[in-house]
Amino acid sequence: MRILFAIVMMVTLVEISAFSLIRTEKTSLKNMSISGDSLELDRLKYMNEVMASIKGKEKWPADSVFKNIKVIKGKGNISAEHFLWMMNWGWSAELGVSCDHCHIIGRWESDELYTKDIARGMWNMRVKINSEILPAITGKNYDTNPMVTCITCHRGKPIPTEQ
Repeated sequence: MRILFAIVMMVTLVEISAFSLIRTEKTSLKNMSISGDSLELDRLKYMNEVMASIKGKEKWPADSVFKNIKVIKGKGNISAEHFLWMMNWGWSAELGVSCDHCHIIGRWESDELYTKDIARGMWNMRVKINSEILPAITGKNYDTNPMVTCITCHRGKPIPTEQ
């Protein structure tokens, strides 16, 4: 139950931040305001391509739209559109990378790049930290405090550095 709660909370936080951008159904690479890292244009280009390829299925569960989803699936799954926004504005931006860091462009389901498997492991680690480890620390109320996300350690870099 705690894991499900943690996942729902994380998804909600990501959704709030990702969807706080004002966008319309006609949002495209041309009319989106670019105000972030240098890879943002690259990520938006690929995200728009994938969004176009799933037109009409955006609200379906991500694991019923995309092939080879291994960690965010089943009960508590998120929509395909939300999944793309999480990858773009959450993981990719927080690591300072573009889609080709974990994916072979055009063969999104491929597991050829080891970084994709590392990303899955990192997701599972984050879930465990937020659902089991943080709540076990006494003297803190982790229900209302921020949780661990990719940027906690990565701070815009694919490999975290000592600080």
